[in-house]
Amino acid sequence: MARGRKPRTWVKMDCEGLLRGSINYLLELDGQAVWLKMIALSEVCGGRPGFIEDNEERGLPHEYIAHELHCSTELFNKVLETMKVDGAVAVNGSGSIELVNFGHYQFSEYDRQKPYRQKPKVTSDTHGNQMIADDSNRNQLQSNVPVIQSESESNTNPKEKATSPEVKEMEFNDYVEELRSQYTDLDFDNQLKKFTLYWSEGGRKLKRPKLALTNWMDKAREFKGEKNNGTHQGHTERGHKTTYAERRAGLMPKFRP
Repeated sequence: MARGRKPRTWVKMDCEGLLRGSINYLLELDGQAVWLKMIALSEVCGGRPGFIEDNEERGLPHEYIAHELHCSTELFNKVLETMKVDGAVAVNGSGSIELVNFGHYQFSEYDRQKPYRQKPKVTSDTHGNQMIADDSNRNQLQSNVPVIQSESESNTNPKEKATSPEVKEMEFNDYVEELRSQYTDLDFDNQLKKFTLYWSEGGRKLKRPKLALTNWMDKAREFKGEKNNGTHQGHTERGHKTTYAERRAGLMPKFRP
């Protein structure tokens, strides 16, 4: 059976789970190594990601799996039984081994956006009528019924279609991931959460989300730098905010006695 996507040469790893998760008391160190290799094997093995099986969705001999994992068959069987009891692994009637939480940890931003990319391709026949092309054969038409556009759809500006909410959201999410690598000195997820809460409450309107997020992260970095080197002044008196001129000149109002 063909996969829905090409196997990756890497998998995501939950650092907290790896260091402090249940595998640390369920398995010995050699068993933990086997479990991590099982995660990698389930990505590149068989017809479905997250399963250790052949291309026909049938189980593989345990001796063969142990050979692939470079461990003894006894150790592999011990790890398999332990993780079955823990609920992390399920084995169906054909012997196919499923890593139950694989999809939860490996689901990517690309996978989330994939449905938006899979739109039917529209072509035209010899009479100029628009037709929906069949994905199984790009050279044939799925039906002889032309796609009828309403007057409102035919008059829609292409630029308006290109800036639909779904497209804007996808572009912003891509920008967030691009920006993450530029602010590794910050708790990026925490700052992103604050940014989202700030703009989602109080009826505020955000016209330029990319620029606003960049400015937010710059301010967070500036605040962190001032806090670390002791130059952050904040409120010196209740109800008093220092001005830019005061901070520039180093003139701070005195504390009340």
